[in-house]
Amino acid sequence: MSSSLFAPPRFSNLAAAAAGEKPLTWRQRRARFRQIWTLARRHGLLPFRKLDFSYDPATAEVRARQARGLREALEEAGGGFIKAGQLLSTRDDILPTEWVRELSRLQKEVNPAPAAQIEELLERELGERRGRFATFDVDPLAAASIAQVHRATLDDGTVVAVKVQRPGIRALLDCDIDIMLRLAGWATRRIKQARQFGALDIAKQYAQDLRNQADFAREASNLESLAQSARSARDEVRIPRIFPDLSTDRVLTMEFIDGETITALRREGQTDEIEDALRTVLRSFLRQLVIDGVFHADLHPGNVIIDPEGTPALIDFGSVGRLDRDLRQTVQDLAIAFLQGDTRRVADAALAIMPLANPADEPGFRRALAEFVTHDLGSGSRVTLRTIDNASDLFTRYGSALPADLVAAGRAFAILEGTLRTAAPTMDVIGESRDAAQALILSQLRPRALAGAIGRSALGAFPRLRRLPDRLETIVGDLADGKLTVKIRLFADDRDRRVVTGVIRRVSTVILGGMLAVASFVMFVLPPFEGGSLSPVAAGVALAIGAAASFVTASVDALLGRRP
Repeated sequence: MSSSLFAPPRFSNLAAAAAGEKPLTWRQRRARFRQIWTLARRHGLLPFRKLDFSYDPATAEVRARQARGLREALEEAGGGFIKAGQLLSTRDDILPTEWVRELSRLQKEVNPAPAAQIEELLERELGERRGRFATFDVDPLAAASIAQVHRATLDDGTVVAVKVQRPGIRALLDCDIDIMLRLAGWATRRIKQARQFGALDIAKQYAQDLRNQADFAREASNLESLAQSARSARDEVRIPRIFPDLSTDRVLTMEFIDGETITALRREGQTDEIEDALRTVLRSFLRQLVIDGVFHADLHPGNVIIDPEGTPALIDFGSVGRLDRDLRQTVQDLAIAFLQGDTRRVADAALAIMPLANPADEPGFRRALAEFVTHDLGSGSRVTLRTIDNASDLFTRYGSALPADLVAAGRAFAILEGTLRTAAPTMDVIGESRDAAQALILSQLRPRALAGAIGRSALGAFPRLRRLPDRLETIVGDLADGKLTVKIRLFADDRDRRVVTGVIRRVSTVILGGMLAVASFVMFVLPPFEGGSLSPVAAGVALAIGAAASFVTASVDALLGRRP
């Protein structure tokens, strides 16, 4: 068998499609899986069940060695595996310190794609518009596993950043995602620790993140939405302007923002400006979440830049969350109740959009939610991804479910909290969030904001007001013709239905017992007769026993029905 059959797929072999990318062939996918398996064996990661994810101090050296092996294997694998490792490095809520520390050292830079391939992709994607670039730096400013960024100048002198997908990356990502999901599923079935921290669910979540990272059309839409919100709010955080006519599914052309990422500043020891800048980012994120309903969902240290004037800027908009009007209103209600420390109103806001499967469980749910808010979201608490998982589990336990967009919002906040905790360790994130949220809520009480809210409400009510005369005419007509009907749904609450059903059941049982008692009395007063297989007295005794059983059953049912 030819050794070339199992050669790992090369990026240069994946860029042949003219208008898109061909998926990897069966042989290429098998070769990729063989490559990953070989890397895992070479770096001491097999068998997977021997990997140590415990917190036992006695095995810290073992965890450090295994974590180093995983980092090296991911770096050699490249493709989606580097990005997945970087995402996993933020999960200090489920991984021991040794694993998080080592994964955080994953290379942020990889070897750039050959210049000829980048030029070919630009020509294919932009066509004649390629001539709009007066200059284009062949050497990228940054080269990551999915894309690389080049500095360029437009024909009018504007300096821009051009983000170009690595040729062949989509096909390789699809293959890598399939391999990761299969490995995570295998580990979940066979390894207890993998089941405990939800390896398969995490893999599915990161798979979607990876797909979003490679969807430049989605990223362009996300960027424009955030930029428009920032302009309307006169936000202090910079959002780069996009050039739609020079952007495609594989090329993004944006305003160039000079500066250093939080990651680079920390590495260089320049921490003086970081805390103030991150406080501004926190305020901006909360505004995006609570007011706008469009928020950056991946604010790790590499996605926040501080320019020479100390102004923070956001980059990389592949992961952006959105909340509809109802969810945004719920978030505002939750924020107000949380600021006031009113756990009752927190529960009211949650139940308004996430009703329980069984209303009788509401008292228990309220107690559990109050305990969660007090202990997991109290002053000085850490909001990690595990916190979001706990909140989701709480609702699931009571037969409800957090909306996926709301979970995404919580997850985004947890990622930002992790950035704040590592880059500005002295910052009280919960306290700062309370202050920022309070300022945001109060800002909505200003005359201009109130006028805007009233205007939007009036605009929303206008279609209903326009239909009101027709509806009134219909009601009056039906009333005059005697055809007006009113539908009332009785006993919509399950608790009411159970009460009524219980009353009917007990009344029926008592009536049955009474009938049996009357029949028993009749049997006792009848004179004995010959030829029957059962004497009246025996029948009376049997009927009396039946009557007594009915009365006892009704009494026990009534006692049980009094329990909450």
